[in-house]
Amino acid sequence: MNKKELMLLKQPVIEILRVLVGILFIFSGFVKCVDPMGGAIKIDDYFIAWGMSEIPMTFSIALSVIQNILEFTVGFALLFRIFIPLASLGALLFMVIFTPLTLYIAIANPVSDCGCFGDAVKLTNWQTFWKNMIFLPMSLIVYFNRHSFKEKLSRWRRASICGCGVMLSLTLCIKGLTDEPIIDFRPYSVGTNIREAMEIPDDAPQPVYKTTFILKKDGIEKEFDEDNYPYNDTTWVYVDTHTEVLDEGFTPAIKDFTLTDKYEEVVTNELLGTEEQIVLVVSPSLENVRGTDLERISHLSDICVENDLRMYILTASTLGGQERFTTESNRRYEYLQGDETMLKTIVRGDAGVIVLQHGTIVAKYHIAHLPMDRDWKNPAASFLRFINADYEQSIIICITLAVALLVIALHHTKHKQHTKFYEKENRSRKLEDE
Repeated sequence: MNKKELMLLKQPVIEILRVLVGILFIFSGFVKCVDPMGGAIKIDDYFIAWGMSEIPMTFSIALSVIQNILEFTVGFALLFRIFIPLASLGALLFMVIFTPLTLYIAIANPVSDCGCFGDAVKLTNWQTFWKNMIFLPMSLIVYFNRHSFKEKLSRWRRASICGCGVMLSLTLCIKGLTDEPIIDFRPYSVGTNIREAMEIPDDAPQPVYKTTFILKKDGIEKEFDEDNYPYNDTTWVYVDTHTEVLDEGFTPAIKDFTLTDKYEEVVTNELLGTEEQIVLVVSPSLENVRGTDLERISHLSDICVENDLRMYILTASTLGGQERFTTESNRRYEYLQGDETMLKTIVRGDAGVIVLQHGTIVAKYHIAHLPMDRDWKNPAASFLRFINADYEQSIIICITLAVALLVIALHHTKHKQHTKFYEKENRSRKLEDE
């Protein structure tokens, strides 16, 4: 097989790898762009695990947005075959940086989920590492063959298409930061029955643990497991115990939804078993709720009273924080306490509102985008109108970007046709002159 035949055979393989790497980055960027706050929370978890808890959340948010837009744009450029040298370099840098990082995370296990696909696809730390080990050589091949991809569009047209990708990812990030994500991959999405999501089937796989005992005798420490533990030798002195999870078994979608009242009584079952619609204002930290958001919660409390709706505030703040919030609002609220991480999973931002009916989430709102007062007469029914209007806005944005891409493509086609026409005319004139 000569060199030309080898290149013809190799090029389709390289094209397939380009598409696969592009799709990976687009998917990874997209699912995190719709929920940039979730990515920021995960980055903040890393900072805390590494002893850098003093880094402000705003930095984590900025880092999340930048990373998400870069991932999506790199994948967008690879898929549309524009700026291949730069896009392939970007993909390779991502893989070179994150592959050893995910190896460290898999070994040290500072967090249980790396968050590489947000809440859309949950991978263990080792699964994430092996995924990167597959795509790292693919990215290398695409990068070292970057000059074999022929880019026929002019620079400004390529820049226009790339700009559409950047604008789409930026729009998704802004939407995710100022409202609830347009696609909710979290376990607390609308339509979820919390009680059912917490259930563990009778035949579900059970977790498997390995316990290691460290004992000491004659100044020498030795490790034992349950099989070789020296039960009959009392000369061994206990030092420490380590427990390793070999298999987590079945994990329910929701495993940490526990709420307590001011008397520290668990009221989860009572709340989930209520037939009537209940309004829950979810705020992980009431200290962060200020100004307009505080006024919105106060107004919502008045609306709930008018419509005979029970309203609770779910928070991780202390009793002192709850009392300060009551004083600032000049309202009397019923507070329920829950785990901060759980509350941050339910809503994004400083506060949000969900409506429960018989344990099912029938409506969900960002505190800055609550429905009109009249819609609270039946929150479950009004949410359908609310969400349809929201989807219409998202569709309009997508259609606008699609039209922009189409115009660029048609303009390029028209330009090519004109160029071919003029080239043909020039050839005809040359023949006539000869």
